[in-house]
Amino acid sequence: MIRAALAFTLPWFAIGAVLMALGARGRAPEVVRARGVKLVFFFLIVHGVVAAAAAGRTALAGLALAIALVGGFELARALRRLAPAERWPVLPALALVVAFLAGSARLAPARTLYLFLTVAAFDGFSQVVGQLLGRTPLAPALSPAKTVEGLAGGLAGSVLAALALRGLPGLPAGLAAGAGFGIGLAALAGDLAGSWTKRRAGIKDFSGLLPGQGGVLDRFNSFIAAVALAGPFF
Repeated sequence: MIRAALAFTLPWFAIGAVLMALGARGRAPEVVRARGVKLVFFFLIVHGVVAAAAAGRTALAGLALAIALVGGFELARALRRLAPAERWPVLPALALVVAFLAGSARLAPARTLYLFLTVAAFDGFSQVVGQLLGRTPLAPALSPAKTVEGLAGGLAGSVLAALALRGLPGLPAGLAAGAGFGIGLAALAGDLAGSWTKRRAGIKDFSGLLPGQGGVLDRFNSFIAAVALAGPFF
């Protein structure tokens, strides 16, 4: 499992670093530095999850619980900035978190890792393609930085990842491609939900716990949504 994961992640991060460098040409030094920090911490997070998957179901369930607890704290802090009548997002968020925890406890480690790496590919490709080619706003009222081109790149990345890693869940190519597309859409839903919450609360990041990532919830909201929405099909 680790060998298959690293055979995908290491070349992918190398390509991502090259593309990010190309996209950073002409940018201010602080922007380049911030993107570099974000890439390094993303690398560490991805391979931390790979290590947890290798350790087994208990380690993954513990990681999922930590994500839920810290993310819940970040969400509660953000929602406190809203009027009581505007705090209704806590209800669908709780439903997603319960489904996420249940899925993390039920799924085999290889399948959880498959979901995570496919989401990571969606996140990474959407950001890099958006930086290089993004012109058309996707949801300017929620997240001005997201573009249609970035979404297309993210979905292409999630499908490619799902195909390359299909041995983890044992899926045929056709089903893997469909799974990659569906996981990408679930990841997008989680990401937009997080962006909506931050915009309503008037904050840029949920916290500074993970440098360059916007907080634990910002880093894992796509994964939470993917496990909750796509996990039942695995």
